Amino acid sequence: MVVRNVVVVQRQWPDWWMTIRSLALLAVVGIAVAVTPSRNPAGTVLALAAVAAGWLTWTLPVRQEPVRREPVRREPVRPDRRVLTGLLLAGAGGIVLCYTNPRGVALTFVAVACIRAGTYLPPRRSVPFTVALAAAFDAGLVLTGGDRKWLLFGPAILAACVAAGMVRRATVRLQHEADAARAEQAALAERARIAREIHDVLAHTLAALTVQLETADALLEGGRGEQGRVLVVQAGQLAREGMAETRRAIGALRGEALPLPDLLAVLSSGYPTATLTVTGEPRDLDADTGLALYRAAQEALTNVRKHAPGAPVEVHLTYRPGDVELAVVNGPGGDGGRAPTGGGYGLTGLRERAQLAGGECTAGPRDGGWRVGVRIPT
Repeated sequence: MVVRNVVVVQRQWPDWWMTIRSLALLAVVGIAVAVTPSRNPAGTVLALAAVAAGWLTWTLPVRQEPVRREPVRREPVRPDRRVLTGLLLAGAGGIVLCYTNPRGVALTFVAVACIRAGTYLPPRRSVPFTVALAAAFDAGLVLTGGDRKWLLFGPAILAACVAAGMVRRATVRLQHEADAARAEQAALAERARIAREIHDVLAHTLAALTVQLETADALLEGGRGEQGRVLVVQAGQLAREGMAETRRAIGALRGEALPLPDLLAVLSSGYPTATLTVTGEPRDLDADTGLALYRAAQEALTNVRKHAPGAPVEVHLTYRPGDVELAVVNGPGGDGGRAPTGGGYGLTGLRERAQLAGGECTAGPRDGGWRVGVRIPT
């Protein structure tokens, strides 16, 4: 006979402790049964052996068959004959011991079998199993002339045990579903994070490439081929820098620390009017913090190039004991240094990124220019 819909309960304790605890309970109850007067010593020995054999099936690890790639189900479906065999042996052996040792604690074996049945088997199998054991227990009491009050108490105890097992089964299933939901939520958050990084890299690189190529096209049409060729070369350099940016983003997503001062120095060197100032003792920052600060500098300098070309820019990186702050300040230039007011998502994305890293982002006019600041606790 094959049992289906067997739930393998995820153990929270080490396997060695579960084994010791289970064997200790088996030994204690077995000794208590063995020392009580028996109507049939040979039957007692055989019943104890049956109980021990069944008990070991849920003490020893249950090996699972290879799982085929199938759609995920709400409840594990895995045939396992060992579980059913163990339940039958322990339950039947416990009932026999209730006959041969009526003054012992053999009902404990039956109760544990009902708990395990409720835990490992679906209700359509655990309930009939418990009803069969309760009927056998009552039949034995009637045939052996036992205490009639146990005709009610015995089945009530077994019913409570199988109910406890069913509650545990439902709890484990809900825990598995909650774990799966948390894993799915984490996967969605990671996808959003990856999408944000790719968007930032592509937006920065492609915007610069577009400007370079459009300018090169205009120069070529005007017969200024040498200048156009220089811009094409610069566009190729921007493309290579974009690839490097992508690799850095992937490294940060993997948890690698970013050399923030060095990256900001390279970034600032691409802007002739930009100066970088590092205050405090530089230290390693976690990937999210370093990436948020780097993206803030990149977005701010890109906005300066777009909306305040030629304006002087100051990049300040300040390390303090409790936080780190980046500030990018530009003076007036081009259209007065105003930040974009259209439908762009650059500053909004910076605020969201800073909040995810536990910090804050501010942006606003400063002395005719513009200031972008990001502060993140460390």
